[in-house]
Amino acid sequence: MNQNRSRDKRQTRDPEAIAFARLQRATANEFANTLWQMLRGRRWRRQNFRREYPIPPYTVDFRCVALKLIVEVDGEHHFTDEGKLHDQRRDTFLGSLGYDVLRIAGYDVTRDLSAVMAKIEAAIEAREDPSPPAPLP
Repeated sequence: MNQNRSRDKRQTRDPEAIAFARLQRATANEFANTLWQMLRGRRWRRQNFRREYPIPPYTVDFRCVALKLIVEVDGEHHFTDEGKLHDQRRDTFLGSLGYDVLRIAGYDVTRDLSAVMAKIEAAIEAREDPSPPAPLP
């Protein structure tokens, strides 16, 4: 088992993180619930997403297991100066673990779900098929 996978397993065994993730699932907003219906059960490009997944010290909205892709549905507090700063720190931390973070504005989920799903599909494709290295001159 590689080191990152081992670290992921240890992180998710934190009882407080698991309890928080369960609470988040139970109290999810309309945006997250709508998106979950599209992503669950390998419905989108046969990728396995998990909902409200703990990666301490954070809990992410949706995590694609195989691709290390995180989809975050941002509510209004994410658009404040404080929220943007918090998200930037969080994304930097998650990036250091090898994750790509895709942020979706919550109102886009209800306003234009097909565009949201196109963004997610593009992010999946980018992680599935990394472009080959440029040829040497």
